[in-house]
Amino acid sequence: MERREIAIKATAVTLGVIFILAVLTNSQVLSPEDFSTSEESTEVIFVSEGETKAEITAEIADTPQKRQKGLMNRTELEKDHGMLFIFPDERERAFWMKNTYIPLDMIFVNRDKEIVNIRQADPEPNTSDEDLTRYRSEEPAMYVIEVNQGFSENNSIETGDKINTE
Repeated sequence: MERREIAIKATAVTLGVIFILAVLTNSQVLSPEDFSTSEESTEVIFVSEGETKAEITAEIADTPQKRQKGLMNRTELEKDHGMLFIFPDERERAFWMKNTYIPLDMIFVNRDKEIVNIRQADPEPNTSDEDLTRYRSEEPAMYVIEVNQGFSENNSIETGDKINTE
């Protein structure tokens, strides 16, 4: 009987540890500080001093493969649509327009979801990789949002504004 009781207790402890690890892992993934990455798109809301300036539907690029492909080989992007690039860490970022045919605003956002800078990027067809312009964040960024060029100016979106998602 003692061996059976020990085995039952050991199993209960093991299951408890597994449960705790599962809860910790899930709470980390679903942290309110992170964007939901279980969906293919999300609503991004641009705000300043609590007031909404604009809203877009953004495709989510949250894996190395999706981030590498980005908006390549597309010839149009719907109005009020874009792409949200989500990185696992915050650091200075550099983007280029390889095989991208849509003029874009690249909005660099830090981990606090504050816009650190905005770059206007023009297509560079038939340009070799080494000659492509690199569009860089001025400060560390964890997110980058690409929208049609002029979106930021048309909606008065600027450095210091914040983003939220629904």
